[in-house]
Amino acid sequence: MKLVNKFISVICATMLVSTYAMAGQAKVNWVDPDSYTDIEPGDEPRSRFEARVFKELEEHIAELAAKLPEGQTLTMDITNVDLAGDVRYMVGPNNATIRVIEDLYFPKMRFKYQLTDASGAKLSSGEEHIKDMGFFNSPGSGMHHENFKYEKVMLTDWFKETFMRDTKQ
Repeated sequence: MKLVNKFISVICATMLVSTYAMAGQAKVNWVDPDSYTDIEPGDEPRSRFEARVFKELEEHIAELAAKLPEGQTLTMDITNVDLAGDVRYMVGPNNATIRVIEDLYFPKMRFKYQLTDASGAKLSSGEEHIKDMGFFNSPGSGMHHENFKYEKVMLTDWFKETFMRDTKQ
């Protein structure tokens, strides 16, 4: 039993070391969000919905940046967001406002990014206009209960293509 516990401890320690070997970080700036194409809530106050969108996407970008080598920082200045779907105002007894997800309303984002090393030296930078016109057929579209799943899949695809194409991750 002691041997099994030691073996499990070694496996866990190895997993932790490999996790921290890649420990980049992210900084996200939301530039003029009032001008974004579509960050409209359904039946939720706009400020709360916007804060939720920003929090969810910042956390996702931080998870992606954690895959970068230690000391690297990905800075993103997000200048436009167009969420998947479209907000519709339903007239009826409850006058509801809902977001309808249809393939016609695909997610889009516009941002500038810069990747720096631990000393602050620029490794890469660019301006991106990403969109996922096939978001209904994306592999991650099966994440049924994931908030902003289409935008997260789109960001993940961009990140992998931009920073991970030469690795097996």
